[in-house]
Amino acid sequence: MSSSSKWRTVEKALSRVPDFLWLGAIIFTILGLTAPDTFNALRPYTSLLLGSVILAMGLTLRLEDFKRVFMYPKAVGVCILSQYTVMPLAGFIVGYVLLRHYEVAWLGGQVLTGTSPTGVVSNVYTYIGGGNVALSITASAVNTVLSPLLTPILTYILAGAFIPVDVVGLFLDIVQVVIVPVVLGLTLNTFFGKYIQRVKVVLPVWSTIAVVVIVGIVVSGARSRILAMTPVVVVLLVAASLIHLAAGYVLGWFYGVVFKQPVENKITISTETAMQNSGLATVLALKYWGATAALPAVVYSVVQNIIGPFVASLVMRKKLRRLGA
Repeated sequence: MSSSSKWRTVEKALSRVPDFLWLGAIIFTILGLTAPDTFNALRPYTSLLLGSVILAMGLTLRLEDFKRVFMYPKAVGVCILSQYTVMPLAGFIVGYVLLRHYEVAWLGGQVLTGTSPTGVVSNVYTYIGGGNVALSITASAVNTVLSPLLTPILTYILAGAFIPVDVVGLFLDIVQVVIVPVVLGLTLNTFFGKYIQRVKVVLPVWSTIAVVVIVGIVVSGARSRILAMTPVVVVLLVAASLIHLAAGYVLGWFYGVVFKQPVENKITISTETAMQNSGLATVLALKYWGATAALPAVVYSVVQNIIGPFVASLVMRKKLRRLGA
């Protein structure tokens, strides 16, 4: 086997690592519960870890990704509208109905999960599902840029009556953790693209590692609270994320139907709506409300990365059958 063939094999193997994010999240959840001291030294670097994940996303962006807004103005607008209406409201409803009576901070965490921008895995799952990948990338980029303004305001409106929401603090933190890394990554990719291309293969791997480490940090910080939970409460946390995720998929698709989008765009809008940047929600909830409040975002991360590939594969198989493939 030639060196180029070997490298392509390595690249293919590395590209599959994010598919196992769900497994890594489960493993690091167990580590956080059984060996919490392992994460003590890393706890001060939680925001930095998330920033590195966002930087990795920024390194994959180009100015053309933002220019596509003018190519798909209606479709991008539907993605943004769906994301910032469906997910915040669904997060509030499931948090209010299922979680508030057990831990009011969980309501805040579920809402913050819903008001956060699209998750970085949305592009991957859109591709697997046969959606419009170019639209997905553009919608994710715009979604992320809007998050410093929309995430704090929507979180305050929906959760402010139940838990203190520092709108200005959230704005500044999102700018620091999200916008600065995105702009830096975009700039580097624009001017040094040929060098960045050489390391792009490891970016998804690093992002996966950073996210599961954040999960471990949060779980270790809330260990005593988690171990004190009854099975019923654990089931409620998981059920809240499942319902929240399902609302994103179903209502995102509904938005595509209402606004008369083609099938590929419906898949994209549905996926973009359901996939949340639970890492951002985790870090923000951890900082402002404590490790316990971050648990809904951690659970959502695990759930969306177990269900996401399954839903995407199911959509693709159905699409191929319809085409007679």
